[in-house]
Amino acid sequence: MTNALDFAGLAQMRAGAVQGEERVKKEVAQQFESIFINMMLKSMRDATERSGLLDSEATKTYESMFDQQLSAELAGQGTFGIAQALQNQLNLNPNEGTRGEYIPLSESRRYQLRQGDGSYELQRGSRSFTFAKGDL
Repeated sequence: MTNALDFAGLAQMRAGAVQGEERVKKEVAQQFESIFINMMLKSMRDATERSGLLDSEATKTYESMFDQQLSAELAGQGTFGIAQALQNQLNLNPNEGTRGEYIPLSESRRYQLRQGDGSYELQRGSRSFTFAKGDL
């Protein structure tokens, strides 16, 4: 993922999705993480009080383009691990018995996710957190 506004790349992803290519899953997961990060950055900018000195439409346009590119770069590096978790979820086979087994979310951070009947359990090292499916 090199550019936030790469429409030709999106067309290639769409063509690859029809063929069921594995790299498309990775690209789609990175695009999703990029959109998530971009929304987070936009919310952070909206919550910041402006001084008025550099508060023009041109500045807002530049900041928007900068945030799009920054979110694409952060997603490409796997900074938050959302793309990896989504890719792991997309690679699960619903016919296999994955309930009760830990799914590694990110190799570098040692997160694991286990799905139970009515809850999810997130484990990092010796710490474990359990969430009911309705709470998420």
